[in-house]
Order: sequence, then structure tokens, then C-alpha cells
Amino acid sequence: MGAVSVLALVWSITGSARPAAAEHVACGDVITQDTILDGDIGPCPGFGLIVAADNVVLDLNGHTVTGDPEVRQSPDKAGVLLRQVTGATVRNGTVERFDAGVAIMGGGDNVVTRVTARDNVNYRVVTGRDARPGDVDREAGPFCDFGDGITVFNSTGNVIEQNVLSGNGPFSGVSLVYDSDDNVVAKNDVRDNDLLNLTPVGENTICGGLGTPQQPMEEGRVSQDAGVRIEGPGADRNLVEANRIERNGLSGVFVSGYQMGVGSNNGSNVIRKNHISQTGLRTHDSEGDGTESYRSSGITLHHAGTSRVHVSHDNIIEANNSSRNFGAGIEITGPTPGSGRVGHAGNTLRDNVTNHNFLDGIHLSEGTVQTIVTGNRGHNNGRDKERVAEISEADRYSDWDGVDGGDYNPDCGTNVWSQNRFGTVNQSCVAADGTGSVGGPGRSGASQGGRGGPLTKGG
Repeated sequence: MGAVSVLALVWSITGSARPAAAEHVACGDVITQDTILDGDIGPCPGFGLIVAADNVVLDLNGHTVTGDPEVRQSPDKAGVLLRQVTGATVRNGTVERFDAGVAIMGGGDNVVTRVTARDNVNYRVVTGRDARPGDVDREAGPFCDFGDGITVFNSTGNVIEQNVLSGNGPFSGVSLVYDSDDNVVAKNDVRDNDLLNLTPVGENTICGGLGTPQQPMEEGRVSQDAGVRIEGPGADRNLVEANRIERNGLSGVFVSGYQMGVGSNNGSNVIRKNHISQTGLRTHDSEGDGTESYRSSGITLHHAGTSRVHVSHDNIIEANNSSRNFGAGIEITGPTPGSGRVGHAGNTLRDNVTNHNFLDGIHLSEGTVQTIVTGNRGHNNGRDKERVAEISEADRYSDWDGVDGGDYNPDCGTNVWSQNRFGTVNQSCVAADGTGSVGGPGRSGASQGGRGGPLTKGG
């Protein structure tokens, strides 16, 4: 991720700084007092509006703020930027065609509500400019920071509620990035954020690429667009609740894990009462050989467990309905087999419903440890033979016969399954204190494994 460019973006933005209260404003204006728009704004070549004072209310008043990706250049631009402010509110309108619809950079305790953020796509994807590794100085950028409907960078205590987020990418509908703690993402409609990370000529862009000195990556992954993305590193105690999350790309809700040395891990987040479906519907075969298919799960804790190798820890996944996804209903990926260390807190999955998913209902990958799975229900997962046939023969899971509850650690390792109601499980320890006939893959050593590192937004 582009720390240098983000800081430059926060500290060096210029604007006309003219006060505006219930009067006409224009592209790039800096808002320092309560403002009600009297008309649409744009297309804007750069930023739309910049909120630069605490406790300001920006009421879009049903109007639209529009960007122009064809003329936009680095650093990335947002339709509404909250620049190091506290207690501000953005409400009631549409933001479209920027790198991000609304961006909260620093500060905290802000509110974004009743905003439609649609078709906000990083200009590198739209135009191909600054898109290749050779276009980028690995130390100075320009990095790919935005690609979201609403994004939060290093900000605490914000409320993102009752918004509509669609067609944004290549990162997410909503993202919580770096040290973003105690935020609430609730009652939003998050759908169709499933853009592929490709330029108009079909090349991968740097978005999500570059990596780190410890793990270099020259370009971003083709499919990485999630509904709600807790990226961090160091994003803790966030609540994702009562959202409708449909037809997103990589995952409905995605929590990253990080290698030690990259930064803090993401923990103690609560993902509760969300309705998630059809994840990966249009992107399940984005590589053309089926290799991305099994990754499009409803909820994913990436590289989860308790070790000093990869961690997304202490998270609670509770009372969600994650069904009909082109992957697992809930997927917990572990570190490289044998590298996990027992002794720290794992994650809890309780009272979720996972039905009719393409692969497993609940999937604990090899290396996942200290996970409590209790009171969940899952049926008819991994049984859609027509969908299986759609995957290329090159996919090693093309003959997968998924189960409702699957733990791919021998004898479930340190994971504890209890009081679940499943139709099928892959080993008897998954059926403890519940139901489920042993069937499906039945290979306790089988694993979908990890993705080889965290999905991030640049170097």
C-alpha cells in the first residue's frame, strides 16, 4: 500500500477554501461549515469536495458528485474527502466515477449515511495509465490507494450506515485500511463490487500489487474486489452488522491476515447478522483456468489462526446467513501447513446459516487453529454438479465433492466443533455434539491453502 502517496494526499491537497452554506459549490471546493448542495457537481478532474473542518454536515441534498477518470492522475482522488476531521457527516446523495466515492483520511467519529457510491473505479483500471510495475517507483509511488465506494484510512469510531455501494473496484464496496479501529459498517446494501483488476487492454494493474520487501509482488491479482474489506494491518474491534451483501467478487466480507514484520494483525472484529449471497457469481473463473473459483467465499478470514506467521485473530462471526456463494459459506484459511503455533486466541463461528454454497458450508483450512465452531447450520453445500462442470479441467477442485462442515486438520487439530447441525461433514470430529454424516472429500490433509500473502493496496 502506498503510505508515501497517502500522506502526500492528506497533507498537500489544495482547494479554494471558500465557505459554503446552502449555496453553490464547485469541484475541488473545501467545505469548512455546514453545507447543503443546490445542484449536481462535475464531472470533476480531481477531487469532488473536501471536508476540512470538524463537526461539519455536508448534505448532498439528493444531488450527484461526478468524477472524470479519463483526465484523473495520481495521487488517487475521492468524490468526497474527509481530511483529518472529527465529527463530520456526509449524507443524502450520490458520488460516482472517482477512485473512491467517499474517503475518510485520519480523524474519527464521522458519519456517512444514505449515500450511493457507485462506479468508483481506480483510474488505472479505467485508462491503463500508471498501471504497470515499470510506471511505479517502489519507494515514492504513484501507488494505487483507492478503488472503493467508501474507504477509511487510519481513522477510528466512524459510522458507515444505510448506504448503497455498487460497481466499485478493484478493492471493495467498503474498506477499513491501516489502523482503523472501532468503526461500524451497518445496514448497507453492498452489491456488484466485482470488477477485475485489468486495464482496457487486459493487463493486470499494480492495484493490490508491489507487496513488501519480504514478499515482492509485481502486479495485483485479477480478482480481489470484496464487499466489505477489513484490510488493516491493525484494524481492530470493528463491527460489520446487518448488511445485505450480494454478487461481490473475491469475498462478501474479507478480513486480512498479515505476516509479522509487515504490521499489526487484524483482530477482535465482529461480523454479525449479515445476509451474504452469490459471491463470485461473475468472477469465479477470472483467471480462465478455474484457479480463482474456490476463493469466492461469503465470509473469509485470510491466513487465520494464532501464530507469529499469519494471524487474523479473536474475530467473531455470528448469526450470518452466507448461502449460495461460489466458494464456501465461511472460509478460514490457515498458514502454511505445520507453521501454526497453538497458544493464542483463535476465532469464533457461531449460529450462522450456510446453505447451497458451491464448496463447503464452513471450511477450516489446514493450519487453522483454536477455532470454535458452534451452533451453526448448513445443508446442501457442494452439490451443484452443473456449476462444478463450469470449472476448467485445470482446476484441482473441479471434482470437489464439498461438505456442510469441513475441517482439514487431522482430527480437527485444536479446533472445537459443537452443537452444529450439518447434513455432511468430512470427519467425525466435525460432527461432535451435533449431526452430520461423514462423507465428501474425506481427506483430513486436504487444504485449499492460503493465497501466498495478504491482499493489499500496493507497496
